[in-house]
Amino acid sequence: MKKQIFTLCLSLLSIFAYGQDGRQRLNLSPALPIAGKPMSITYDAKGSDLEFSDEVSAVALLYRNLQWEVQPLKLNKIKETWSTKLVLPADVAFMTIRFFQGRVDQPEAVDNNDGRGFYSRVLSPKGKPKPGSYFGEVLLCIAAQELRPFATPEKDGARVEVLLKKESQITGGLVPSEDQLSDIQRYYQFTIKDETRAARVKSEIQALFPRGNTARFLSYQQALQEKDPAKFTQAQEHFLKEFPITEWRKNKGSQSYIYYTVYRGLATAYFEKKNFDQFLALFNDFDFKTANEVYRWNLTRGEMMGNEGEKKEMLVLSRKIMPYLLKLKNDGSYNEDFGGNDSLENNNVDQQLSDRIFTHVSLCKAGGAYREGADYFQYLSDQKRYANADLNEIHLYLLDQLNEQKNVKPLLEASVKNNAVTPLMFDRLKAIYLAEHNGVAKDYDSYLASLKSSDAIGAMRHHVMENMVRHPLIPFSLENGEGKMVNSADWKDKIVVIDFWATWCRPCIMAFPGMQLLIDKYAKDPSVGVYMIGTMQFGDYKKKSVDYVKSKGFRFNLLHDAIGEKGEQDKVFKSLIPLFQSSGIPRKIIVKNGEVRYSSEGYSGSPSQLMDELSMAIEILRAEK
Repeated sequence: MKKQIFTLCLSLLSIFAYGQDGRQRLNLSPALPIAGKPMSITYDAKGSDLEFSDEVSAVALLYRNLQWEVQPLKLNKIKETWSTKLVLPADVAFMTIRFFQGRVDQPEAVDNNDGRGFYSRVLSPKGKPKPGSYFGEVLLCIAAQELRPFATPEKDGARVEVLLKKESQITGGLVPSEDQLSDIQRYYQFTIKDETRAARVKSEIQALFPRGNTARFLSYQQALQEKDPAKFTQAQEHFLKEFPITEWRKNKGSQSYIYYTVYRGLATAYFEKKNFDQFLALFNDFDFKTANEVYRWNLTRGEMMGNEGEKKEMLVLSRKIMPYLLKLKNDGSYNEDFGGNDSLENNNVDQQLSDRIFTHVSLCKAGGAYREGADYFQYLSDQKRYANADLNEIHLYLLDQLNEQKNVKPLLEASVKNNAVTPLMFDRLKAIYLAEHNGVAKDYDSYLASLKSSDAIGAMRHHVMENMVRHPLIPFSLENGEGKMVNSADWKDKIVVIDFWATWCRPCIMAFPGMQLLIDKYAKDPSVGVYMIGTMQFGDYKKKSVDYVKSKGFRFNLLHDAIGEKGEQDKVFKSLIPLFQSSGIPRKIIVKNGEVRYSSEGYSGSPSQLMDELSMAIEILRAEK
């Protein structure tokens, strides 16, 4: 064993300054660089991927006081070699170099000594190893995060053991940071599967950093393992007491997900038990991301499913939470989720806040707080103020309750401009128009068209054209809501819109008002047909479909999808899977001359937008020669 270690030490001494592949490609002068002194670097690319490169670049990583510093190197070509000079800072203990062609972040070719790395320890002016010399090499051996472009991990942990021992023998030797010890622990556990060494390093980390990231993560894992609801809540509370978020925020790391998860679970437990004082107290510790999610999961979900009494109870809570959301919206807590892209983060925050305002306004409506609800529209951004059709309809209701009729027409016109209008709002706008024009509706359609921007119309046309297709429709015959058969072969002279939906599909149901607008628009046009095909349903699906549509007052041409080969109600829908490449609904298609010519999935949330989308597709197909 001693002989093996001795041989290993000799091999370390023989390769650390150069990195050889049978020939010496890197020369350093002096061979062992000295901190604070100049040095020369000469690189011979022969035999590497850079051998025939006309422009070789290099970058060095310098290990200084537990941190890596990037040092770009400008190389000059002299005959067949590339060279440069570098003055090392006085506190450098270790260095590694990577040679490449192209951009440093997206190189076209690289030489890092076949994954072994080009590297050297740095001596003190007295010729002694500096604290950190061996530890820098350890980090290269395990290929810690920032070092992965410079080397690949060692397959045998023996070298790491030797280097750590040598580091401990240096007078004033380096005490690694918790993150660096954690890198070593993960290397042992996951890279080389050495559980014994991994456990030893983990124990060392816990002893050195009892309130550090590793201890925090282990405590978090233990808290999550509790299955009993009461014990689960106690475990979350104990975790927050042991590792308060205020301490973590003094030196934020990469563990924000821990607090996000713990607070979500604890808040939900308090909410379900109606411990509302404890629930609200948590918001003092929240960032926007956590506060938004806790509100969404508890209040938004509750508003959708709760009765009137529960909604009034939730309004009291929402009044106290909304100020937190408005105050915290720009705290950057979603930044990590979007890779530091400020634009994407801001769009997300804008949407999330809009959704929470929707819930609060809905609760205000249910609780009779009309003035409060109307006032909250001022907190919506310009992009979101009129972007949601359902929210616009609630706004209209609030204005009516407040008798603010002067604001109704501007609201309706702004909603049309943003293509976010419900059937009720269209009826109201038409009534206002008729009142202003002595009951004459002749130019009403032109008036509506004038409210829409050319940019919005252009964007809609682009979207429609992207969804145009050509796919054969396998002829079918399906039963309608009255029990009669409808044959697709009879549609030869028509443009037919088909909406695949199911009673269990919430977006499908939400799109019904938009489909009704479309049906009403073409009700007197014999060349256009609209059919609603219920598919992928269960039980007495025929009765359920008919009863639901009738109970809501929709005037649809209902069809029931046929039973397929596997006994499921999906025959026609499944016949189009090669086109859809998806089993998702709602799915709208438009058929012309026995072909599917248009196909789109999902629902935007706006009845008027859906009507305009399908109307534009119909008219484009109608205009074809």
